[in-house]
Amino acid sequence: MAAFEFAKKISNKFVRGNYICGIVDPPDLKQCLLDHSIETCCSFSVRDSGSRSEETKVFYKIKGEEIDHGVPFVHGDFIRLDCRKGPLYYKLKSSTDEEVVRFRAQTTLKCDCPATILIHELKIFPQEKITEPMGVRRKKSARASSSAKIMASKNSDGSYNLPWESIFFVELPLHDAHENHSLSPDVAGFSQRVNYDVKMEFKEMEAMGVKDMDILRALIAKATKNICSKGVQPPPNSRAFDPPDKDIYNILQAAKKARESGNDEDKLTETLNTYCLRDPENKYIYRPANRATGVKFLFMSQEKWQKDLLEIYGDVILIDSTFNTTDKRNQYLFLVVVRTRLDYQVVAQFLVENQDSATISEALNILKTWNPFLKPKFVVSDYAEAIHNAAKECFDDPQILLCSFHREKAWTDWMRTHDHGFSDDEQQNILTLLRQAANASSTEETKCHLEAITRTGPWQRSQQLRHWLRSRWLYSAKIWALSYRRKAPPFLNSNNGVESLNAGVKGTLKKAGTGRKSFSKLVTLFHGKFLEKKKRKHREESIRMTSAYRKYAADIPEWLHNRPPRFVRRMMRTLEVASEYPQHKVLCISSRDFCVQSQNGEGHYSVQFPSRTQPLDETETCDCPFSV
Repeated sequence: MAAFEFAKKISNKFVRGNYICGIVDPPDLKQCLLDHSIETCCSFSVRDSGSRSEETKVFYKIKGEEIDHGVPFVHGDFIRLDCRKGPLYYKLKSSTDEEVVRFRAQTTLKCDCPATILIHELKIFPQEKITEPMGVRRKKSARASSSAKIMASKNSDGSYNLPWESIFFVELPLHDAHENHSLSPDVAGFSQRVNYDVKMEFKEMEAMGVKDMDILRALIAKATKNICSKGVQPPPNSRAFDPPDKDIYNILQAAKKARESGNDEDKLTETLNTYCLRDPENKYIYRPANRATGVKFLFMSQEKWQKDLLEIYGDVILIDSTFNTTDKRNQYLFLVVVRTRLDYQVVAQFLVENQDSATISEALNILKTWNPFLKPKFVVSDYAEAIHNAAKECFDDPQILLCSFHREKAWTDWMRTHDHGFSDDEQQNILTLLRQAANASSTEETKCHLEAITRTGPWQRSQQLRHWLRSRWLYSAKIWALSYRRKAPPFLNSNNGVESLNAGVKGTLKKAGTGRKSFSKLVTLFHGKFLEKKKRKHREESIRMTSAYRKYAADIPEWLHNRPPRFVRRMMRTLEVASEYPQHKVLCISSRDFCVQSQNGEGHYSVQFPSRTQPLDETETCDCPFSV
């Protein structure tokens, strides 16, 4: 008995036949049963339960043994658990039944094992304990008086007016109590059910999106050490704590089905309420589609930290859309993005059924209502006329810019289409002229290169080329030619940062499992995982670059402290070059204006610094294409 760890949690213990009996305190009951299951390699299932609270008798002994030397008690609930290899109490299906069953050579685990676990709840009354030594008659009289007092304090609902505590009397079978089946760790360990706590751990991991089997097993192995008592570890092949892959898969699927069952709109409402409670300044709009009244579907959201970033960096916004994010094929997720000093960040998002100008305008107007300060100077997107028209309608004359990457891709894809019938040389000639127009240093040079295209052979011969260029490119050079965006920040030449955010959204959904997601699942993953990850990374990077986190090197000027690392590196390289720059190459025109000759001496650039009286209303400018 002393060899078993579970026996240490039993007080007043004694052995009766092949069973160990005694008292277990309520906090130790679960761990005692778990340790017993591990040490004996046996699992049990509930066979019977009930209550003896209606009894009107007070006891001082159970199974012939006193409880704590004369403390009176009454019986409460009880439960009986049979060995999993115990009696067969259900009918096996056979081939003669009406329902067709598959052939099973091994029909049941049951082996008529008589081993059982009995657990009795005892409600003890410590204040009624008879402590004085007395004779048999006097003790009998004292017990009768105490019993009458206890029964008189009993209420109609089964409670007692006297102070009482709950303990458990248990009868746990030893190895010899089992019959007709093996108790070896190899066989008995594999016959066990998956432990309840282990199953709950798997369900929590599934809810967090952990799907990799190796990671799951590593986490469960770590959790097992906390579940089991010190000195009690399951055998290596225990199915209870190291289940096979099929068991794990079934647990994960059952958890997923239970979580995703029910009304999707109810789950969405619960999710949105959770995020609203997180911060009352979070904004959400959810409008289900109503085909009868013509109301279109709309979901839009913005969290407080996104609004703060938009207020700081909202002079330039980038808009892009992606699809195949939900189980509805006609829903499009739009991201409104800003470029911070560290990275690209999503500052608002909306999900709609159409990509037309009216739908996008409605969402952007809602965004303006949430953010009255929003007056972007530049709006960047791919070649989506619906976004361009909506931005012009909603904002005060912003400059619409086309991403250079999407521009180049559109040109290359169209020119290389076999049905358009251009040779390799003709393709290269047209693409070269378009690229020269895009990268020209002046608007006159851009127009010159576009006019050159109209004099080429492919232009004269192909009506398709003329229609494509006239309808999309020749008369819209202001949105894609660099010569028209001299006052725009250099990073606006591309919205690849937005594309990487789209890929991040898809990656978050992919990690949560294959297939499209329900709408509530998309909202949960987007806000709970994707945005939280981006928010945390931005906060961490902001802290890392501060002097409070790490001291700057002595050769870094103080005005470069607390700035992005890439900016600091570039400025240090520039300062090194500038320190060796001849003074005669810098011509001072005024206190604000300077003319600087290039390093190779082939060009001159105008540099203008902001006014001393209004330094926040202006920024320094330089017509060098590589200016910061």
